[in-house]
Amino acid sequence: MTRKVAGRWFVVSACLATLLGSACTPADPPAPPATSSAPTPTENAQEREERLAYAAAETSYREFRAEFYRVLGAGGSKSATTKMKATAAGPYLKYFTELAQAYRGEGVHSTGTERTGYVRPEGYSADSLLLDVCEDSTSVRDFDRQGKQTGKGEIRTARVEVRKIDGVWRVWDGTGKKASSCE
Repeated sequence: MTRKVAGRWFVVSACLATLLGSACTPADPPAPPATSSAPTPTENAQEREERLAYAAAETSYREFRAEFYRVLGAGGSKSATTKMKATAAGPYLKYFTELAQAYRGEGVHSTGTERTGYVRPEGYSADSLLLDVCEDSTSVRDFDRQGKQTGKGEIRTARVEVRKIDGVWRVWDGTGKKASSCE
């Protein structure tokens, strides 16, 4: 008799589960989310090459600027650092190396860090590209050997040329001007 009760209990439980389950489930399944009828555009080889080039150029630019301000914070240097040479070349490297040497010669050091407001792609070829940048160094201060403040940073916009040299994108040259904001 125990077997009959257990069997009935199973049938009753299964029926209750079915009834309760269907009561909790909506009669009509929800509609699938709406999708766009236009296919998602894919990146072609040229677009991919440009995107990767701009990304590498921006990385070189940002790494150079960070290293340059690190060097100024340390009081300048006798020559370009390995990181500076890895990320820049040509007139850009020459100018900033001379500036780092002047800091060292004059006993000047900086505090604070430069913030990059933006880096925007501006022109592309397979071996050279242009970036428009905004550099905010308003938190940077220069101090002489006696600790007297001798200068302060500013906001500048610049157009920077980055060249592919030996397979690596390096900052090559640039022109800039003082600006009021990076907006």
